[in-house]
Amino acid sequence: MIRCASAGFVIWLAVAAPALSQGSPEPLLDGVTLQEVARHAAIASQIVDYEGTKVLSVLRGEAMETVTLIETRKRPGRTRLEFLSPEGVAGRLVVDDGLQTWHYEPRLHTVFQGPSLAPPTDAPPVGWLSEYHLRLLGVEDVIGRRTAVLSLRPRSGQGERRLWIDRTTGVALRAEERDPSDGPVMVAYFTRISFGLNVPSALFHMRPPAGARIIGQGGPVGPLLALPDLERAVGFALSVPRTLPGGYSLRGGTPVRHGPLLTASLDYSDGSRSLVLFVVPAGRARPPGRGEAVPVLGPGARAFGAGAIRIVTWENQGRQLALAGALPMMDLTGVAAVISKGSGP
Repeated sequence: MIRCASAGFVIWLAVAAPALSQGSPEPLLDGVTLQEVARHAAIASQIVDYEGTKVLSVLRGEAMETVTLIETRKRPGRTRLEFLSPEGVAGRLVVDDGLQTWHYEPRLHTVFQGPSLAPPTDAPPVGWLSEYHLRLLGVEDVIGRRTAVLSLRPRSGQGERRLWIDRTTGVALRAEERDPSDGPVMVAYFTRISFGLNVPSALFHMRPPAGARIIGQGGPVGPLLALPDLERAVGFALSVPRTLPGGYSLRGGTPVRHGPLLTASLDYSDGSRSLVLFVVPAGRARPPGRGEAVPVLGPGARAFGAGAIRIVTWENQGRQLALAGALPMMDLTGVAAVISKGSGP
């Protein structure tokens, strides 16, 4: 979600802008065409380094949930996102070095490793601009910088996307997704930003916190304990299924320590892919952070993405659980529901 808010809009322009016709100069843009503004935005990530504080607000039911983070970008396609607030996501870190993505989830004291989310620099243009109406709404100042405000409306369907493109750098300083009936359903904007920095490359080298478990798309590596040994190591019972839908079988697990908190991490495999289940007695861990509500798993259950990995967190029969894997969210939620039937003290 964060990546959609921060980079997705400019990525869309990078794909669509080459298909634009030249158009006519816009008086509000001092004789520059709207198409030239779009092309400037398309190449911004390849020519501009910056660091800034960003606020992301997403409509959840009738309320807006807000996350604050520091976003740092370095050419060509390296990104670092440090989450500051609210408490449920504070400490979360995403680092993309252009080849792979590392996502540290502090509540699980685990690093998830996956492929880079940056678009390929040599991706061929896709000429589907005809599916959208592109319009200049005006020019506005955002955090003291002049921007061109673009509106993108699909020719079929509802909704609208708005971008505030910095006239000097081409970076989107503000972005909105709007619904015809609800108005803005997602807003992302910088509260401060600095360009042209000599951003250190070391910021994009992930250094996992001490004791954190690292899980790639192929699952965790290293020795695994049998279930009875794992129960003795963590000090609580683990009533979990031995098999899961999709041909996944329990291989074993490891204790994961984060300060005074000791979590059981269980590895399920179908022979090529893995699912990882984290279990801790309820009350010992912080409640789940922000994410999509999952009503089928009960109040407070949440789901969110970590690069190619999806995570579902919920509470069941005195246990706080989190299931992680590279499955579609609907499938992962279905597996979590099966686990709930067999988990408890």
